[in-house]
Amino acid sequence: MFLIKSQEHEVLSLNSLSAELKDQVSALHFSQYGYMQKPRFLGLEWGSEDSLRCGYYIGASWLIEGEVAVAVTPKEMVRDIDFVEMFMTALAVDTDPEASYFSKCYGIDFDSPRIEVPQELCQVTPLILLHYITLLENLVKRGLKKGYKSQEENLNSKVRGQIYVPAHIQQNICNQREDRAYCRYQEYTEDILENRLLKKALNFAYRSICSYKSFERKRVELQSRLNRLFAAFVSVSDQVEVHQVARVSQNKLYRHYVDAVRVAKMILRHFDNSITYLDEESKETPPYWIDMPRLFELYVFSKLSKTYPNQILFQEKGFAGRCDFLKIANEGTSEKLIMDAKYKPYYEGDTPVAWEDIQEISGYARDKKLLETLGWFKDSVVDIQNVPPCVVIYPEYGEKEDSFDQESLLRNAQQVDQYTNFYKIAVKVPRV
Repeated sequence: MFLIKSQEHEVLSLNSLSAELKDQVSALHFSQYGYMQKPRFLGLEWGSEDSLRCGYYIGASWLIEGEVAVAVTPKEMVRDIDFVEMFMTALAVDTDPEASYFSKCYGIDFDSPRIEVPQELCQVTPLILLHYITLLENLVKRGLKKGYKSQEENLNSKVRGQIYVPAHIQQNICNQREDRAYCRYQEYTEDILENRLLKKALNFAYRSICSYKSFERKRVELQSRLNRLFAAFVSVSDQVEVHQVARVSQNKLYRHYVDAVRVAKMILRHFDNSITYLDEESKETPPYWIDMPRLFELYVFSKLSKTYPNQILFQEKGFAGRCDFLKIANEGTSEKLIMDAKYKPYYEGDTPVAWEDIQEISGYARDKKLLETLGWFKDSVVDIQNVPPCVVIYPEYGEKEDSFDQESLLRNAQQVDQYTNFYKIAVKVPRV
């Protein structure tokens, strides 16, 4: 197998391939992908001759299955990013829309052969484990699903359900145990197949978090969360096979089971359905991708929601698109902002904001549907000709703390001199 390694936004040269392999790669169709859709080949696009251009996706993918693979890592300046901390922060907001959004931030292809990659690219394990724990916590808050389960029992001096005649004759009549009745009955219980599958995946998550070094700094917190989950599943067995849970019914009352069961199956497939397969040192991974801009959006949303509770709206839909964040007024503040997260570290310092980002956010600031949601027209002092302040939020990888001021986000924001009412502010990304 030939592995081509590159970094985000770098040019990936094909000159190291043989002429035959280069021709096969050249014949591939690197099509554009839709919004929030699974990218083909990590979203690679043709650059100049004999080269591909990497985008914002990191991960590993086959170009030619079994022969040529590509691995894209974060940029050198962010190579030591603390993914466990970032995942945990992004998942701290447990409302349904954000949980669904996180599910679209990554993907894993278990149907393709595994790829041997550098150790720093094996980030898929902590990602799916932390996602699963969060999904399970949300599910447990709403209560475990119950169902009817067929039981058989040789009861003493009573009958439950129906007497199962063949077994009753064999075990009781033939042995002259007239005081007993072998019964078959339905029991309404939490010990159903879906819950068993969730319990089995929970066991894998616990073993992984107890043994993997990448969880070392967060182990006590995670073990405490897992112990609470085990308490909720105390009456549930883990004796089940993945194929026994073919699908989950789309019941509105238990709609949270759909994502939880899907990720549980991913965990069991990732570990090859065997506890003995747990191995952090393994450098083989199934093909996968992580959408870094989407992950950064959720990370920022969690930070904003913590600093400005009940003031931040996420992915609000306008007439022509979705704005990342709206900061609405409440009893404590009258500040109203249009905000967009941009996974672009080079916005630090006096670097000007890119024209395409100015265009996008300016459009949001003039979208009447978003302005109504923001409450911009409710204030009689505000003229319809004015637009609300616009803020670009970008990642900061230094040692500085987050610069969000609890009273006013704009207080610590840097004004973009080239444009009226435009600002930018950094959010610290955790590092190991």
